[in-house]
Amino acid sequence: MSTPHTPSDAGTSPGTGAGAGAGTGTGARTAPAPAGARHARTPLVALACFTETLDGVPYAAVRQAYVRALEDVAGCAVALIQGPAPWLPTVLDRFDAVVLGGHESNVDPRHYGVPPAPGPRAPERDTLALDLLPRAVDAGLPVLGICRGLQELNVAYGGTLRDLTGTALGEAHREDLTLPRDAQYLPRHPVTLTPGGLLHQLTGHPTVTVNSLHQQAIDRLAPRLHTEAVTDDGVIEAASVTGADAFALAVQWHPEWYAASDPVSKSLFTAFGAAAARRAGGRA
Repeated sequence: MSTPHTPSDAGTSPGTGAGAGAGTGTGARTAPAPAGARHARTPLVALACFTETLDGVPYAAVRQAYVRALEDVAGCAVALIQGPAPWLPTVLDRFDAVVLGGHESNVDPRHYGVPPAPGPRAPERDTLALDLLPRAVDAGLPVLGICRGLQELNVAYGGTLRDLTGTALGEAHREDLTLPRDAQYLPRHPVTLTPGGLLHQLTGHPTVTVNSLHQQAIDRLAPRLHTEAVTDDGVIEAASVTGADAFALAVQWHPEWYAASDPVSKSLFTAFGAAAARRAGGRA
């Protein structure tokens, strides 16, 4: 994401400007919308969540920034899903797209053949993500992974991760806990986009500045994945699924924080929303 700024259309209300209100008080009538447009279905996105405990009670939880970005920028409705999910094969086709966002927990190393290590875990999310991602891609659903979602996508297709905790790389890719929360998610470092890749096409820029905050990173990239962005210190920050029938992209950073104002973040959610809308329109 680039440095957040006020969008060029800020302050402009729908329906203002030339022609707004045509037909009011003049006897003129607005032409009817095309038949298909009248019944356009809002895309329904399956947003993977986590189990959090509050006052001793477990809750299905997800950060609201993901919901706001999907509803307000991507134009989608959101349904939370939680693992384990034995019902997944029977309901997946009811969704138009899938999103897997970030969390403080790390993917269990045993899922990619490494002995267990200390750190926060979310076994129910691991179970859901590693089953959901290949199914969604194979079904032609648009998929967006964010932060942990990139790591899950890589592991789901046979890649591995590395732990950055306590390393120089880890310090360069973690949040400054002395800052307010929204300041922690401001842009931190540049990434170079793969020429001709999906992100390069969406943004039109060879490099963008992003707010990636993580303590795990891709080690060996899965054979099915294609690198979309990399940092100067060699960390893969985005990847897409080769040969996917629909939008299938994951990024290590957090575009949801400034999705409405940052051009790069906005373009990412807009493109994802358009892919979800095409899926919904094709099934309406």
